[in-house]
Amino acid sequence: MLILGISATTKTGSIAIYDEDRGLLGEVTVDIEKTHSGTLLDKIDKLLEWTSKKISDIDEVAVSNGPGSFTGVRIAIATVKGLFFVKKIPVYPVNELDALAYQVNMPGEKVVSIIDSRKEKIYYSISRIEKDGLKLLEGYHVAKLDDLLEKLHAENCDYYFSGDGAFNYRGKISDKLGEKAKFPLYSNIKIKASTLILIRKNYEKADIYSLKPYYLEKSQAEKEIKNGT
Repeated sequence: MLILGISATTKTGSIAIYDEDRGLLGEVTVDIEKTHSGTLLDKIDKLLEWTSKKISDIDEVAVSNGPGSFTGVRIAIATVKGLFFVKKIPVYPVNELDALAYQVNMPGEKVVSIIDSRKEKIYYSISRIEKDGLKLLEGYHVAKLDDLLEKLHAENCDYYFSGDGAFNYRGKISDKLGEKAKFPLYSNIKIKASTLILIRKNYEKADIYSLKPYYLEKSQAEKEIKNGT
């Protein structure tokens, strides 16, 4: 069975192709300043070429459905729908905050997954990997980074940080929390599409028709409509 993984939720875009018999065949992870709309399909085509596969060979898809960039999440989901609308293969929508926690790979430790929403506003979750899987200690939240750091500073325990928000604000996190702030290897701090593939069975399958983004807040356009601006 061949599985395609896709994440375009942040500026870090990642795609992977995984064979259940042979393991990871290839993975491409790129940081870009613009949106992934002009590059995602090209990267998928290249990865298929490099692994000597065709899009028709793909049996399942694991895709990040958020939270994160409204545009990025929509691009990833629209790409999946466009590529597999006719074939209608199983699709697993995976929460990116969960995937970032798994990447830390420190069972028993508390993990703060942070996705940067810019201007020091973040999406975050606090979780712990246990024997039976990921346990959310707090749900998924939108907050100011300073507010989260104040909350964590008041608690007397260590935290591992993961995600592009942890990477972007590492200095500020370390200044506030000191030795209580731990960081994984650079290769595990940002999202990898292979992680989405490996944990996909923890989520309910969706068909192409029901696949939709997971947002923690309304888009700027929706806010402006609500406010009459």
